[in-house]
Amino acid sequence: MTSHRILQLNAVSTAACAVAMLITRGILHTFFGLASSLVLDVIAVGLLAYAGALALAAHRRPISRPTLMFFTIADAIWVGGSALVLLMFWGQLMLLAKVLIVAVALVVEVFATLQFRAAGRLTGVTSASAPA
Repeated sequence: MTSHRILQLNAVSTAACAVAMLITRGILHTFFGLASSLVLDVIAVGLLAYAGALALAAHRRPISRPTLMFFTIADAIWVGGSALVLLMFWGQLMLLAKVLIVAVALVVEVFATLQFRAAGRLTGVTSASAPA
């Protein structure tokens, strides 16, 4: 899969998640133990901006290794943050919220891995041949 396609799919997936969050804003926050939807609304708007940045990067020719690594690191931070949220707020989260956090983190991890591998192909270095 090309780096352009990876970033395009990441952008679509991210935008779809953000839109779903905004559509369900009336009830979604209750599953996360939040009093209002404000925190999730802010996250959704941030995700829309991130999706826009991904889409913009996907249209650039060529896509540079630093660009791919930026999105790889950002996605890895999301995955780490998801784990942190699960650890810190496990008791406040309903089962559906836990499942959503894990599912989204898994999808984001797949994109991070694909982006990392694409970045390695750009420089001729793969994760298998990189020094430990």
